[in-house]
Amino acid sequence: MGMLDQLDLDAVKRLYRADLPVPVDVLNLIHFKDEEAYKWYGVMALPLLKLVGAQVGWMGAHVKSFLGEPRAEEVLVVRYPNQRRFFALALNPYYMLVANPQRMKAVRKFEASFTHSSDSLEALRGSKWVLAVHFHEAPDVVERIVESAGGELVYQSHETSPIVISKRPHPANTNPLVFKRTALFRFEDQESCEGAVHAGVLNQLRGVGGDVSAQLYRRVPRKDALPAALAKRFR
Repeated sequence: MGMLDQLDLDAVKRLYRADLPVPVDVLNLIHFKDEEAYKWYGVMALPLLKLVGAQVGWMGAHVKSFLGEPRAEEVLVVRYPNQRRFFALALNPYYMLVANPQRMKAVRKFEASFTHSSDSLEALRGSKWVLAVHFHEAPDVVERIVESAGGELVYQSHETSPIVISKRPHPANTNPLVFKRTALFRFEDQESCEGAVHAGVLNQLRGVGGDVSAQLYRRVPRKDALPAALAKRFR
């Protein structure tokens, strides 16, 4: 069964017409089945991202868990002018017939939702090491705790809508984010983050309310996001 047969057209229409705050960021939390295959998917999808005016804000590989299980092997922030531009990509015939089947081969588990952030992407793009704190409530408290420990808040977002495209659930589909809020804090390196996020800080985060996840990511250089056969050309 192809992607077209699985489309929930009524849900897509509702989301397409929805009044969501803009810009629309899609926070992607990815677990791989085949990482090299996902890199080829990225090559396939990049022209469409540019066509619809989307920007890749940040891509990072998981390094360490401080609180909770790893949320993803890779985190990706993509900004769209609005959700209609996202659907212009997702419903493009080339994407449905070529790029998305490649993505399904590559991804084991996937979370993604429409989110909104009032932050520019510039500070995030300049960050090499990022502590991602995923949570449900009290963003001001989370910010105060981590910044008091030495982190610099460079980006935060909250879910505005799940992304409903398919009629049937699948681990590699756009499953809604488990945590509705995410804050990304910059640290100079892994050592400074590990020194700052000590037991006292983690206990404060646990007391924020509800589950909290804290994960360290390292920015993926552009050349490392390419498949091996293409990366050789840029060495």
